[in-house]
Amino acid sequence: MPRPANPEGIRDLSLIRASGSTARVLNLALTFERFGDSDEFRQSPLFQCEPLNRALIVKHALRPHERALFEHPTEHATKIIFPFSPTELGLGGTSVLLGETQFDKNFRSIVGDGVDPNALDVDMELLHLLNEVPSFDPFLLREQLNRLDRAPARCFFEVSDADVAAMMRFVAKEIEPLTALAFGASGRKVEKLSVRLAEKLMLDEGAALLEPLRTALNMTLVQYREGVFAWKGFLYYKWALAELRGGHENFAKSLAACRVVGGATGVRMEVEKLRRSVLSRTSLVLKRTGKAMDDYEAAFNALSRGQPASFRDFLLAAPSRFLSLGEAIGAVKHMYSLWGFRFPAGAAPSMDADDALGMLHDFDRTLASAQLVQEESAVELALS
Repeated sequence: MPRPANPEGIRDLSLIRASGSTARVLNLALTFERFGDSDEFRQSPLFQCEPLNRALIVKHALRPHERALFEHPTEHATKIIFPFSPTELGLGGTSVLLGETQFDKNFRSIVGDGVDPNALDVDMELLHLLNEVPSFDPFLLREQLNRLDRAPARCFFEVSDADVAAMMRFVAKEIEPLTALAFGASGRKVEKLSVRLAEKLMLDEGAALLEPLRTALNMTLVQYREGVFAWKGFLYYKWALAELRGGHENFAKSLAACRVVGGATGVRMEVEKLRRSVLSRTSLVLKRTGKAMDDYEAAFNALSRGQPASFRDFLLAAPSRFLSLGEAIGAVKHMYSLWGFRFPAGAAPSMDADDALGMLHDFDRTLASAQLVQEESAVELALS
């Protein structure tokens, strides 16, 4: 039967809302609370099955007792949490894990037997897509859904409150050159105005205060809405990349120092090979992602020099880049998150050889599948 979503205390679901990152939490309960009565939510929902549009979907690091629920061992799974009330998460809820042996039975006991089978098939396709992508960042998800010819309402593609709060100062600093151009401000005035604009940009992109920005970019209202979404995407990726670079040294040291216990000689040799590969691929992803951001920097710098056309054109063509950026950044964030859950800061990492083999193989496979890594490998092969 479905399990309580928060066996460790009813505060847990509220904490997900307060601190859940965009990368690992898709908070549809919050989307329902904010936009559930809107026409766009009702006309273009993310899922066909109504309870799913009020759920929390989480990239979940499995506890030891949860691994027994799966036929094949795994380190992580997609957890679907159905709150008892989407607007009062403190009341708790029930949850299922995608892929667990009793998933179909448990899932149907929650959503009921009256769901249209065809609609359920469509939703299961989407759930499996969410399970495969390394991150729930809205810019990656929107492009993935475009590939399936799905266009849910824009309200389903928002950066989490926790991440918005964390990146606000970063965004304010980033947009200072545009603030100076659009408003003719300088010094302390431009700093204060940039903070206000950053809040509007991330939380209320249609605010009247942003109208001079639309004018400076010479965009129609439709172009502006799409352009701002793309701009938020690059700001999110640039902030996320800075965070990943800041945590790379600690991750690399912890992984290199991890003690592998037991196991056959062949297994231990494979673990060491994978350890080196993971560290090498992680460095490659961070380097390639940085390079991929160069075009954005060039376009934004042109804007800062009073040449808005190149930045406007860049933003309108930008979403095609989100697949490669989102995959690469999501892969590293996913890996850091799982490793940090398994080995909190200050812990002496130690793993059974077979356990290490499974985890590192998962890391290496996820990193290797990133388009930016594949492109680099193709270049190296062509030059060899």
